[in-house]
Amino acid sequence: MKIQYDHQIFTQQQFGGISRYFYELIKRFEGTENSCDVALLLSNNAYYNQDVNPKLRPFFPNSNSRITSKIFRTVNQQISSYVEKKGDFDVFHPTYYDDSFIEKIKKKPFVVTFYDMIHEKFSNQYENLKSDTQIFDSKKRLLKHSSKVIAISETTKNDIIEIFNIEPSKIEVVYLGNSLQNFNIGDYRLVADNYVLFVGNRGIYKNFDFFVTTIAQMLIDADLKLICAGGGDFSPQELFLIQSLKLEKRVFFKKIINDDVLANYYAHALFFCFPSLYEGFGIPVLESFACGCPALLSNGGSLPEVGGDAALYFDPTNAESLAKSVAELINNEFLRQNLKEKGLERLKQFSWDTTFLETVEVYQSVK
Repeated sequence: MKIQYDHQIFTQQQFGGISRYFYELIKRFEGTENSCDVALLLSNNAYYNQDVNPKLRPFFPNSNSRITSKIFRTVNQQISSYVEKKGDFDVFHPTYYDDSFIEKIKKKPFVVTFYDMIHEKFSNQYENLKSDTQIFDSKKRLLKHSSKVIAISETTKNDIIEIFNIEPSKIEVVYLGNSLQNFNIGDYRLVADNYVLFVGNRGIYKNFDFFVTTIAQMLIDADLKLICAGGGDFSPQELFLIQSLKLEKRVFFKKIINDDVLANYYAHALFFCFPSLYEGFGIPVLESFACGCPALLSNGGSLPEVGGDAALYFDPTNAESLAKSVAELINNEFLRQNLKEKGLERLKQFSWDTTFLETVEVYQSVK
């Protein structure tokens, strides 16, 4: 059985949970009776790149030029289009929600992964999401024509059923895994001071402004830093907020260069906080568990489903709830140690090997 993936997420993301997910699937085909191919030539992705596949080529990875971005996208789109029309595969699996392949693959079965229902649930609250109407139409079309749908959590499955009225039997839940394994940390700390950790994107529903505003005085009183790992440089609006809260010497952005660096940020943090209003899964939860980092999580979306009893939870719309939970973790060393131990135990329920095997079962059911 041959599985065909398209270019979408590897063109869009340099870092990110979705490209990590497909990379973890792709690398597990080696040595099995099944095979896969990715319709891709140019890749600046941190996971699936020339180091993994010598046929891939980087393309001005540090350029933000519209011209280079357009060339990059166009080349990969043309390769994907050619492969889709050729049809030399048993099952097609798009890596994001562009549905233009449907007519090209004709009657070949395809499986689509749904990561969350963020656009649908929050478009009334956020203008950026409201303006992107195409993704709703694409999702609807993908649900109609797909052979099977993979949802990355029961939360996401239930949201799909509620919003699109899809037959539950068409949707299979396949949990994601954790990639921070065998990392090299040692005693060396990338951040010498005590700090709270925030990982990834900070925009829209990620709730960063609410989070930093609520804990500002607590950071000062407890002499803590806030490290924001990944997600890009602070925007002018974020810098203004940080300055207005008098946190210029306490809140810092740090790049994620590789997994060892990310693991170091987790391992030495006082605790990790995920204040998002909603998540379809939440890979950083598993990353924090793997690195022995206590996790403070919003109760939004799938986070309680993934974190189980191994995290402390708060209401992401209630400042008092967040402040109380942060104070608990700052002041209670026993609680932090207890969460570390529970996190390592909880992590045993998730692995990329299981994700791969369950995904292959979905492919086999439609071929």
